[in-house]
Amino acid sequence: MAILTKNQILQGINQITKVKIEALDGELWLRPLSSAEVNEILNIEAQGYGTINANNNARGQTQAEGKMNLAKMQEKQAEAKYTAIHKSINNDKSSDEWSYEEIKDLPSNAIDEIYNKIMELSGADVTERDVKQFPED
Repeated sequence: MAILTKNQILQGINQITKVKIEALDGELWLRPLSSAEVNEILNIEAQGYGTINANNNARGQTQAEGKMNLAKMQEKQAEAKYTAIHKSINNDKSSDEWSYEEIKDLPSNAIDEIYNKIMELSGADVTERDVKQFPED
């Protein structure tokens, strides 16, 4: 196994890949997101989750109360997807520059499919195996 150089490692986000998008019946050039970009996307999503307050009562039991705004949650999930696509699709191999507004005009099934492909390329997708390995109570 070869030892990677710093430059090779940092070039990872420049490994632009041609990806088939069924919803568009064609292919797009996409690049993986850096770990900082993935964190930015996840933080945008987290802004829509709402709040949870947990307290221990006198008997040592934890009581939790949560407040969720479903409209805000949906808005932040969409914003996260648009942002991820905007960062990934605008790369050295794309023939055109995409604006954020143009990405918002894509069909919703294409948005979901492109976003999932980007997260997969970035190593940030959750697979069925990951879900099965998650510990249960």
